[in-house]
Amino acid sequence: MGSLWTEVGILLEEQSLAPDAHAARSVIARLIADGTQVSRSLLVRATGLARSTVDKHLEVLLDAGLIEDAGFGKQDARGRPAQMFQVSAGKGVVLVAEVSTRTSRVALTTLDKEVVGRRELRIDVETGPEVLLAALVEQFLALLEENGLTKEDALAISVGLPGPVDSHLGMAVRPPLMPGWDGFGVCRFLAERLGCDVVVDNDVNLMTLGEARALKGAHLPLLLVHIGPGVGGGFVGENGRLLHGADGAAADIGHIRVPELPDALCRCGNRGCLEAIASTGAIAARLNVSEDDLLASVIRGEANTVSVVREVAIVVGRVIADLVNFCNPARIVLSGPIVQCTEEVLAQVRSVVYQQSRPLATRNLSLVHSSLGDEAGLIGGMVSAIEQVLSPRGIAYHTRPRDSPMLPLGL
Repeated sequence: MGSLWTEVGILLEEQSLAPDAHAARSVIARLIADGTQVSRSLLVRATGLARSTVDKHLEVLLDAGLIEDAGFGKQDARGRPAQMFQVSAGKGVVLVAEVSTRTSRVALTTLDKEVVGRRELRIDVETGPEVLLAALVEQFLALLEENGLTKEDALAISVGLPGPVDSHLGMAVRPPLMPGWDGFGVCRFLAERLGCDVVVDNDVNLMTLGEARALKGAHLPLLLVHIGPGVGGGFVGENGRLLHGADGAAADIGHIRVPELPDALCRCGNRGCLEAIASTGAIAARLNVSEDDLLASVIRGEANTVSVVREVAIVVGRVIADLVNFCNPARIVLSGPIVQCTEEVLAQVRSVVYQQSRPLATRNLSLVHSSLGDEAGLIGGMVSAIEQVLSPRGIAYHTRPRDSPMLPLGL
């Protein structure tokens, strides 16, 4: 049994491979990365490719150092020991950053999902993108140096941001909690300084990805709702992919209008948003306490606080009930500090959802706390970075000739 990090799976692409060699190599690399050790015969069966074709793709991946020979396993059908392959732990590392409003966390992991190092830094997102991202770069370089590595060992970077993100352009778009970040090229900033592919996504999307991959393809579709300084959602479909929508705004449920407090002013500029009622900041303001004191009060079970939290959970439950009727998830995960420190939120949400959603949509529905807790965002970021390395584009980049003009993603 591994850690929370090593036990997560990797998305296996649809195996319609010909004639794109990079797509075929991506499928093979992901099949290997998703297992501990994988045989050549299994790869032939799983891809439907000829053994000679699989051998050619394996040779390219071996030469690039993305996979390695793992010796021989059990005998195959012809009585011969099966040659095994595994993803290479020594190829390099992926860099992961989770940015939140008051703190940021960074981690380095190998392609086989082992954590090499991690750090947390106290820095407010309101300091702006250049200051905060420069601090992340400094932490990444320090972690690399501590482990005898350089930035040339960085294969990809994944960054989670607490706001709406256009993942195609690699930037936040009018994020209510992140003044000064609108339109800033996060991907470009990091790619210029660290020289590898960079992917940027909303932090709740990455939490959702982590939770979904921890289930290794079971219990999909999955909807995650996170209650923190903001209120956000993420959705992984039956195909295992995050739903981003046309521009990256999918599942931004914090700005659904709710009727309970129609005049509550939201930081987005509108009134009556779910976030203006259900975020930890909004609840704390209603009780005239700090967010830290709010959580302490919930843990102590103080009657007035618990009553307000129950009211808010009912509002959240009504929004989720509508989402259940719309997209019929198999699993709903609730996360966030206030969810983790009391059973009240989950209990109230579950009650409302089963009352207000249609019977067919709730027949096999499960509503649960996060299985990964505070680690979900970092684990999802790790998965995002590894899947980028093993994507067709990533395979093309890491197997490119020395004289190739191909640049890191983000430049």
